Amino acid sequence: MTNPVEHKWYERIPLVALAPMEAVTDLTFRSIVRNLTPDVVLYTEFVSASGLVVDAEAVWKMAEFTEEQRPIVIQLYDNDIDKLAEATALIAKNLRPDGIDLNMGCPVKKVVKRGAGCGMMATPEYAAEIIARMVENADGIPVSFKTRLGIRKKDEVVTVAQGCIDAGAEQATIHARLKADRPRAAADWEAMSVAAQQLTLPVMGNGDVWSEEDAVRMVSYPGINGVMIARGAIGNPWLLKRSWQKLAGVEVDPMPSREERGRVALEHLRLNVERKGERRGVLELRGIVRNYIKGYRDTRRIWMKIIESETYTDTAKLLEQFAKGSDELAREFVQ
Repeated sequence: MTNPVEHKWYERIPLVALAPMEAVTDLTFRSIVRNLTPDVVLYTEFVSASGLVVDAEAVWKMAEFTEEQRPIVIQLYDNDIDKLAEATALIAKNLRPDGIDLNMGCPVKKVVKRGAGCGMMATPEYAAEIIARMVENADGIPVSFKTRLGIRKKDEVVTVAQGCIDAGAEQATIHARLKADRPRAAADWEAMSVAAQQLTLPVMGNGDVWSEEDAVRMVSYPGINGVMIARGAIGNPWLLKRSWQKLAGVEVDPMPSREERGRVALEHLRLNVERKGERRGVLELRGIVRNYIKGYRDTRRIWMKIIESETYTDTAKLLEQFAKGSDELAREFVQ
């Protein structure tokens, strides 16, 4: 048996993490984030345990990471206890990430309907059994979980989390919304804090962190020892670095210039095309590129041309054009 990791990822101070997001936190975007900051914890997209067990190449690619991306946490989702246990063992043997996380927060209907993601909150005893099996198979790698406040009530997370703690989970992340809440509904940090204070393990908060000031305010809530950033980081990876700097009490970098935004967007595009091929790499990145360039009065004009572009060359030229524009065209930048 391999010795347990000596320095656990969730013990970092300050603790700032990139949230697992489908079709966003892939190897390419994690590379962009890591190039900007060595200090934050990175999560993969949520990875199908069943896919790993049947050796699906595309699923294994979702779990891939480079050594430079450490500390890295692989997040698994499924509703099958045996497959989750086997996938954990495979990850521990073949990849050795810094952590393995169970997705109990995804609210997508088709996922929830089969008892995975947030649907697992409806069966706390089963969730605890899954965590116990994952811990048994993790070969010393810390097992954690990410959940919501509840399905219908904002205190449901306490019962679910306590069972997982008793089963051996070492860390929890609470998304401060219910399953039924719309993404634009305000995250309830107070309810998240009330729940976190009842748990005997480190808790990261998640939901509505759009600025470094938000990050500081979130960790000021009792029971919250770290912050996980999701949508606020899409097209704005600088937010992770600035949040870490603010929490560390060091000088915070200025907001990125237009030239910097264009340069990093172009690098993201280049890496995506290099990894996934031209057509997929270009089309897949359209929505994310929009976030890189928004906040300027001429963004719409450039964006309308980008969504008509299907080649790397054409899209790259438009991003270069954006990067050369004047910062005087900027509005106050709002995520």
